[in-house]
Amino acid sequence: MLGFPIAILGANAFEWYAHKVWLHEYPSKHRNAPFFTHIRHHKRARLNQFEDEGYRESMWRDQEMFNEKVALIGLCVVSTSVLPVAPFFTLGAYYSAWQYWNKHSKAHLDPEWAKQNLPWHYDHHMNSNQNVNWCVTRPWFDYIMGTRIIGDPEIAESNPLGMNLPGWLERPVNHVARRVLPRAFQRLDENRREESQRQAKGQMTDIVAA
Repeated sequence: MLGFPIAILGANAFEWYAHKVWLHEYPSKHRNAPFFTHIRHHKRARLNQFEDEGYRESMWRDQEMFNEKVALIGLCVVSTSVLPVAPFFTLGAYYSAWQYWNKHSKAHLDPEWAKQNLPWHYDHHMNSNQNVNWCVTRPWFDYIMGTRIIGDPEIAESNPLGMNLPGWLERPVNHVARRVLPRAFQRLDENRREESQRQAKGQMTDIVAA
């Protein structure tokens, strides 16, 4: 059973890495890359206050939807190879893929829902700098790697787990997180102040130029 939480944690790490490297860094340098469509997704979201109507389309009519679904299906197929020896890990991988698609598509069809439930991903698209806040389902590895930048404190999550926790539990979670990851939180606090200053000056960073 330990394989299930390991798969979920691993999926979050993979989210962070794949989003950062495959969907941003590589396409920004290679415009013929198959994942250059992700940059179009950013432009649609930016122009429409986070909404992307592409998620209402069939995967056969929108290249970005096709790429996203095929990638998730591919990850599930790969995970199936270890099903006989690690069934709970495989189930965790299936669950993570479903969570990714469900949350990502719902967020871009309902920006208000995104603000309340995925503020880290809302910030990814709507902050002055679109090359941070790499996680989608949960902000775990953005906190670990120091890449979570809060754009609007009014909608931001109140703990690094990105979950609704009772106060008696949330306070120790935040305390422990800062004790375990002091440098990451120092960087997060600095990034938050910098983002506030950039927004005040109207500075924006396009993902292609990153």
